[in-house]
Amino acid sequence: MAKTHAELNQMLDALDEFIPGLVQSKVNANDFWSTFKNLADAVQAHAGPGDQGWICDRLDAIQVKHHLVPPDDQI
Repeated sequence: MAKTHAELNQMLDALDEFIPGLVQSKVNANDFWSTFKNLADAVQAHAGPGDQGWICDRLDAIQVKHHLVPPDDQI
């Protein structure tokens, strides 16, 4: 069952707050992006079809906020 917009927003906010620690703990870029992708996929797995675009926009905004540039194979 899909989570509500508010619940998804909470998950995305938690991911946003987690990024600085994740960046520090994952020296290897591949490890960072693998973990980020798994966390992002977990959020998307709880979304309904109408929320997918909004979630992608939020994930992009999180990356921009933290000056993250994904590898070419994840764009």
